[in-house]
Amino acid sequence: MWAPFAREWGRQRPVVAIDTIWDAGRSVQERPISRASEAAEWLSETLDGLGYGRVHLLGYSYGGWLALEYATRHTDRLISTIAIEPPGAIKGMPVRAWWRMARMLAGGEREVEPYLAWVRGGRLPEGDALALLKSAQIDFVKRGSPLPRRISADDWSRITGDLLIVLGERSRLVPAAASTRVTECAPDAEIRVIPRAGHAVPVEEPESIITVVADFLSRAEPLLGDTAT
Repeated sequence: MWAPFAREWGRQRPVVAIDTIWDAGRSVQERPISRASEAAEWLSETLDGLGYGRVHLLGYSYGGWLALEYATRHTDRLISTIAIEPPGAIKGMPVRAWWRMARMLAGGEREVEPYLAWVRGGRLPEGDALALLKSAQIDFVKRGSPLPRRISADDWSRITGDLLIVLGERSRLVPAAASTRVTECAPDAEIRVIPRAGHAVPVEEPESIITVVADFLSRAEPLLGDTAT
């Protein structure tokens, strides 16, 4: 999913896409991660292993929640933070979203594809990409990762770097009122709502995401430096 984005953003700065250990990818999770603090510590260890100091941190969906959680704990390490459709972080997820998720987890493989289609506005990849997406829901979710928590007003105040929140106008996981709460808790944050897009905004409106993020990065750090996105 990130290939076209990395290609475009990489024209301006180094881009590193990290496989989270609790998702389908090349990393191997050896034990459950039950707390947000543990997930943030894992990310710090990963950045240390890659040899990066201060970075731009971007995450989508669960990764967007983790990016915000990381920013509340390690804001001194971030040049900027970008969270795209972070479920549960700004406002609680809608009840219907929790119901659909619980139905998917209880129903097994037969419920995975309908759930993904519901979340992604009916836009599903084909072939191996769809198989990998389904595997991420069926196999890897069982390894254990913390549920996204709502970030408190005090935690928002700890994020001192440049901050961009990108939401889909028709998201089924992040309520429309989320932008209002961001304005209240982080008045200096930049908020962009992509018209007609749902939770899968990078899939539905890739050009918009490429442009919005590139413009934000150019303002957060005009000159190319020793950083990574």
